[in-house]
Amino acid sequence: MMSSNRRDYGSAAEWLAALRQDDAWLCQLQRLQDSTENDFNIHRDDAIRRIGNGETYEFWDIYQHKIEPVLAEVWQIAELSLIKLKIQTIGMLSIEWMEQHGGINKVVPERLKTDEAKELLADLVDAGMLTENWQPNGLSGTERALVAKAVSDRLEVNEVWQLFGQLWGEKPETLRAYYNKAMEQKKSLKYLDKLKNILD
Repeated sequence: MMSSNRRDYGSAAEWLAALRQDDAWLCQLQRLQDSTENDFNIHRDDAIRRIGNGETYEFWDIYQHKIEPVLAEVWQIAELSLIKLKIQTIGMLSIEWMEQHGGINKVVPERLKTDEAKELLADLVDAGMLTENWQPNGLSGTERALVAKAVSDRLEVNEVWQLFGQLWGEKPETLRAYYNKAMEQKKSLKYLDKLKNILD
């Protein structure tokens, strides 16, 4: 059982190292290892729910799912108890494990397997925006949302945020919020022009 007192740890990194050996994470890890591919969406939804909607999730998204810098950011937030942070971090560790073992983003949706979709993907890969398995390549949140919307418009996909949210391990409402934010930024016009030139 881990201590819930920050003063018992020299740093966030030391706390994370202890968590990786803690029974709570080891039990969750065993569940992940014992699961089938059909269980991954359930585990992903559970993990996202554990991370929650606060500062931890925002930093996790900003740092593109890298756990160490997230913990460094939120470690000193006095209102964030170590019990709550432990639950959130188990969520982040779960996503990390599934991303490393192909449990997330492994299955490309049928809507993105058409010849037209493959042509769009090839153009976006050439432009350095996406990887060959449809993953964002160093894109910001607003850029990801603009790419998702542009591709969906070309392919006449209506459920854009659900489709790309699941593919990228993000909440659909977060992607939608990024899109709304992008529409308020002047710099997005240049990015949209760039996307149009790439996809046309």
